[in-house]
Amino acid sequence: MNARRQLTAIAGSAAVLGAATGLVYALRPIAPVLSLGVLYTPAVLATAVLFGLGFAIAVAIASMLTFNFLFLEPVGTLTLADGRNWTALAAYVVTAVVVSELATRARRQAKEAEQREREAALLADAAAALLQAGPLDEILERADQVLAGGDEIAHRRFDSALDSLQALAAERERLDGLQRSDAIKTAVLQSVSHDFRTPLATISSAIDGLQSPELTLTTADRAELMETIRLEVTRLIRLVENLLDLSRLQVGAAEPHLALWPVDELIDRAVAEVREPERVSVTIGSALPPASVDDVQIQRVLVNLIENALKFSRATVEIIARLDTRSVVIEVLDRGGAGAPGAGIGLSIARGFAALNHGSVDLEPRPGGGTTARLALPV
Repeated sequence: MNARRQLTAIAGSAAVLGAATGLVYALRPIAPVLSLGVLYTPAVLATAVLFGLGFAIAVAIASMLTFNFLFLEPVGTLTLADGRNWTALAAYVVTAVVVSELATRARRQAKEAEQREREAALLADAAAALLQAGPLDEILERADQVLAGGDEIAHRRFDSALDSLQALAAERERLDGLQRSDAIKTAVLQSVSHDFRTPLATISSAIDGLQSPELTLTTADRAELMETIRLEVTRLIRLVENLLDLSRLQVGAAEPHLALWPVDELIDRAVAEVREPERVSVTIGSALPPASVDDVQIQRVLVNLIENALKFSRATVEIIARLDTRSVVIEVLDRGGAGAPGAGIGLSIARGFAALNHGSVDLEPRPGGGTTARLALPV
């Protein structure tokens, strides 16, 4: 990190720490002081996303000391009247560091996703050129021309792929199959890159607003910006979790641990995890039997279905659970527009986990507009 970047990181870290301290000070008359320590967590997360784990750890420790010095009795010292508060402060630092690591990993995943997108686009260009060629020597010449325009790192990555192009050229059917696979890979990488870029841009804008000397922000404005940062970091963590889930599904490392779970509990836990639970309406049928499922995996299914519905619909999202023959059916109904997709990482994960639990996920259009996502679970 160069000197200018270091100065920016130090200034930014100090700014978010100061903003969090100001917010704690403002809320001190209306809330228990010890409970306000959690307000430093968004500052640590924002620092991790923007400047890296090292600065996030520094902000976590500095925020603990600041909170102790300014707000905990006896004020103005680093001594605590109640020794148990040291345990609470230590737990806060550990939690902040762990979550900051996740946020830093999310930022790294975003950069890697962009690199993979460029590589996939380069490979797609090579495949297109190969498909248009005829004789073997012409195919190899076209491949060299296409890859010569790529960057050195990407060229090294594809050295082994170039060695296999001779065999692929002789088997055009196999080449067609690889091209289709590459197109799917490119689409997924582009989707992931966009999903990471949006929350990172939002977090960056919020930090700029907090740091800008030209803006006069009220306490409510700062609280709103910090809440925006917290929500977007949560969104990034969920994206990383989705990628990890997808990876486990692809390699067959997601063996379910089946047990009987009340359907209402599964739904309540999922609703509590989404970004806007107040926009979700739940209707549970009477006398529903428990479902024989892995509760963690089914919670991931429901969270993805509900988040997808909330994303593409501004109206209330309805959840209806009912008994249907030998299965429990949970329907997630939205009034999204025609642009709501029927595919994506979230839906792939939902279908994969549902299948592992001997269930299924189906989508169908609703009369009057919108989509019904139907999850069927064994009882």
